[in-house]
Amino acid sequence: PQSHSLTVVPIVQHSSEMLVSQFPKANRDHDTRQQTHDEMKKQLSKSGTAGWTFVDLLADFNLLIYLCNYLDMQSDIQKICQSIVDRDVPLDEGYKLIIASMAGLDNAY
Repeated sequence: PQSHSLTVVPIVQHSSEMLVSQFPKANRDHDTRQQTHDEMKKQLSKSGTAGWTFVDLLADFNLLIYLCNYLDMQSDIQKICQSIVDRDVPLDEGYKLIIASMAGLDNAY
């Protein structure tokens, strides 16, 4: 007979220097905020304040998943993620313009 054992492992909150988590999460009943273009505007309008850049604010898993509803995952999202992972790769101005426009920002990126 085999014996099985369980090990209790504490869960520690993680903070990241590279990623943010401010955009509303999908399908969360306890969160009164919904994933909308207005929420995207709230997040991306922080660009240029408190040290945030446009790419810093795009580095949000839930925001990226939301953008997949509107941008092509194979080309657009892949290029955006490349700029997030490797900050030496600048985000195309075209993507900034498209995303800012979707969010209702007037070139405030």
